[in-house]
Amino acid sequence: MLSRRFLWKSCAVRKFHSTSATLTEQIKCYDDEYRILADTLGIRNASTEGHSVLVVHPKIRWGRNSARSSTSPELQLQEAIALTSTLPNFRVCSSVIVGTDYNTKKKRIWAQGRLDALAELKEKQRATALMLNVNLLSPLQQAELFSFFRVPIFDRYNIVLLIFKMFARTKEARLQTELAEIPYIRCLQRHRLKCIDAEHVDPSVLHVNFSTSIKGDKLEILRFREQTLRKRIKAVVEEKVTTASKETAQRGIAATVALVGYTNAGKSSLIRRLTGDKSIFVEDRLFATLDASAHFCRLPSGTPILLTDTIGFISDLPVQLFASFHATLSHVVNADLLLLVEDVSHPDRAAQREVVIETLSALSVKRSLVNSILVVGNKCDKLEPHASRQPDLFYISCLNGTGMKQLIAEIDKVGRIFFKF
Repeated sequence: MLSRRFLWKSCAVRKFHSTSATLTEQIKCYDDEYRILADTLGIRNASTEGHSVLVVHPKIRWGRNSARSSTSPELQLQEAIALTSTLPNFRVCSSVIVGTDYNTKKKRIWAQGRLDALAELKEKQRATALMLNVNLLSPLQQAELFSFFRVPIFDRYNIVLLIFKMFARTKEARLQTELAEIPYIRCLQRHRLKCIDAEHVDPSVLHVNFSTSIKGDKLEILRFREQTLRKRIKAVVEEKVTTASKETAQRGIAATVALVGYTNAGKSSLIRRLTGDKSIFVEDRLFATLDASAHFCRLPSGTPILLTDTIGFISDLPVQLFASFHATLSHVVNADLLLLVEDVSHPDRAAQREVVIETLSALSVKRSLVNSILVVGNKCDKLEPHASRQPDLFYISCLNGTGMKQLIAEIDKVGRIFFKF
């Protein structure tokens, strides 16, 4: 329970007319003020809003911030298009790669000539929004770009948050999505007085209304909400862990095998194949899975194990976004074995693997666990018959079942050697 001293901090709570206000009333006050703040600076739900989107990839031509060598601007643009198209009411009307020097930190990213060319393309395509394929635009950049283009400006961070908010189905996923939004709101709140004014407001992304009804310290309100959400997520996860522990004890589970990978690589499809559980949700889109789930599987040797599914990773997003899903990703951290599921038909597979390994490292997954990963190449049915194959990959197809027997036999073998199944 939160201490009264914390809640009574004069900079953090609204002054009450009654000095006998209860702790419950104070907590409700915090919740109400957070809702006002979220409505002011948060990400608007896209379910009722549609846009014709011009997707722009800023190609950094040189310097340490240029793209990783394992990918290309064209592939990065294609991913941005796929990301934007995941939102049902967002239609990509056009896309373009526009060069820039050194980084994307300048107020408007590009010089006037390129901005004018983009504005002309926007008018020609009748775009009602722009998606800039960058990690996270600063509040100043949001304001400046909206002021120039006069349409909503999206980046990867708020597109992904919109996807999370639209498709979160379980209580755990909804709580973690709300937690992921708080760093975004905090960033805007810290900078709004410096660089946002009524003339620069983007009503569809920032929708800043400068509400004066919040009496408490806004950053303190965000800290309180963050603390509350973490406690609620912990309670939900602990309940799931307790249930799973009982099942583990009853079935004599020997080990947990966690599936990780880039978003839409086919992790859920693989678990569905290995377990035969047709109730597992599978959909061909980015971020179809937003929370963890555990599924019973019996190996050829008769050994029972748990297969856990997790949220997929994606490039060029702040680690704190996935850190908000840390409770879900605890299944990965505490696993006995990791299966890295890749889409072998994807032209950007090498870069996607780099992103997954980097994200696992950023989430403090044990080096020994990362070093013992089994790499699974899904969607091999899409490869050309004579395509070269890597010896360290288990090629499978969740669509037609190719390679499943070999994979499950390898999991059984590794388990007997390292975990004494």
